[in-house]
Amino acid sequence: MNSKNFTILLCSLVLGCACSNNAIVSSGTGNAGRTNTLKTSAFKQNNVVELLAFIDSYSNLTPEMQKKVFAETNQILAENKNNLLSRFKLATMLALPSSRLRDNAKAQNLLQDILQENTLNPSDFALISLLYEYTTDNAKQSQKSREEAKKLESAQQKHEALELKNKVLEQKLNELKNIEKTMNDRDSKSSN
Repeated sequence: MNSKNFTILLCSLVLGCACSNNAIVSSGTGNAGRTNTLKTSAFKQNNVVELLAFIDSYSNLTPEMQKKVFAETNQILAENKNNLLSRFKLATMLALPSSRLRDNAKAQNLLQDILQENTLNPSDFALISLLYEYTTDNAKQSQKSREEAKKLESAQQKHEALELKNKVLEQKLNELKNIEKTMNDRDSKSSN
């Protein structure tokens, strides 16, 4: 293929893509359809931006303010259970390490429900998936930590039991030594 044909093919491909993207964006009723599409796309991207800003600000709140924000978010969800951003926020409040209302199991369940709905745009899905993976890993690490603590406690109890047994045996050995000494002293007195 010569360079002239290649250039024409490349230009055709670029124009074809441009026309198809323009048709998708402007589908609907004139400019109003285009505006709605752009606003929807911007809103979806703002979920991630807004959620990240929320995480940053929530982490810096006092425990009393965290409780207040938690109650307000629950109130919004009581009024509209489909409010996706509020569901994100609630799950985040339950998952964050800096949250005074932390409940990893509830956060994990909420995040799993959101992910299973398959209604998320890619950026929301990526952020919620990351938060879900964090809560899952945190739950595994907590379980492992509890198991290690139980093993350590068991080993500590065994150690204490062995120390006690050692002290008892040492005391008996000292008693036997005292008896032997007493017998040796008596034998040496009787032979004199």
